[in-house]
Amino acid sequence: MSQDWPNKVAQQLLSKGLIKTGTCLILGASDTGKTTLAEALAKHAASSQPVGIVDADIGQSHIGPPTTVGSAVIDNPQVDFSELTASGISFVGDVTPTGHLLQLTAAILQCTRQASTVAKLTIIDTPGFICGPAAAALWWTVQCMIKPKLIVAVQKNNELSDILAGLQFLESRIEIIKAPQQIPAKSPQKRQGYRKKLFSKYFQNSRLYNIRLSKVSVQMNRNLSSESRIHRLAGLRNKNGIDVAIGTITSWQNDKGIVVIRAPKVDIEQIHCIVIGDVTIDIFDE
Repeated sequence: MSQDWPNKVAQQLLSKGLIKTGTCLILGASDTGKTTLAEALAKHAASSQPVGIVDADIGQSHIGPPTTVGSAVIDNPQVDFSELTASGISFVGDVTPTGHLLQLTAAILQCTRQASTVAKLTIIDTPGFICGPAAAALWWTVQCMIKPKLIVAVQKNNELSDILAGLQFLESRIEIIKAPQQIPAKSPQKRQGYRKKLFSKYFQNSRLYNIRLSKVSVQMNRNLSSESRIHRLAGLRNKNGIDVAIGTITSWQNDKGIVVIRAPKVDIEQIHCIVIGDVTIDIFDE
C-alpha cells in the first residue's frame, strides 16, 4: 500500500468539511486499509481538536485487548495507534462478530457515547464483516443507533454494494473510497499470533482474584459446565454496566462459592457482573 494513500484520502475527506464534528463510520473488508485510514483521519483532525477513536475490530484490535471494542481520545497528530491506551473497553466475548452481533452493536454504541463526551468528532474503525444478510443487518442497525454523519466505504471492487444499498436512503453521507489493490492479506496464523501477542501484553502484570459468586451476577452466551468455563475470557463489569477489565477464569468452585480470575490490577469491589465469553486462552504458567 502506498504510504501516501491514507493521507491523501484523509485530506480529501477533511477538505470537503464532511467530518468536522459528529461520527464517522469506516466500513470495508479485511485488509483494505481501514485502520490505516482511520489513523490518518484522526491524526489530521487532531491538529485542531481532540478526536475520539473507537476500535471495533475485535479480532485485530489496536485499542484495548481482542474480544473488546476499545475507545480512546487523541489530541496529538503525532500519536501512534499502537501506543494508545484505551480509555474505555466493552467486552464482546469473541474475536468474530458471528454469533455476537447484539454484543458488538451494544459495545460500539457504548464506546462511541463514551468518546463523544470528550471529543466532538469520533471515528469508528470496524471489523471486515461485510458478507451476507447478517452483515447488512448489523451495519444497518449500527447506522440507525449511532446516526453517523459520514460513512466511509473502503472497497476494492463492489463488495460493499449490498450493505450500501440498505444504507443509501438513511441520513448519513456515504463516501466510497477505492482501496489499494496491493494490500497483502494476513494469514490466519498471523492474525492468531497478533492476538496472542496482545493478550500477553494485556495480562503481563496480572494477578489472581477470588470473587465470591454471591456478590456478582453471571452472564454467558450459552450453557456451560463449571469445568468448561476454565480458561475462558470474561468481562468484569461494574454496577453501571461498564467493563473495567477483562480476565481469564482459572477456577470455578461452586462448592466454595468462589470463582478465581486472572486480570490486570482492578478494584475487585467494583465488579458486580462477570460476563463469560466464547474464547479460551491459556498463556500463563500457573
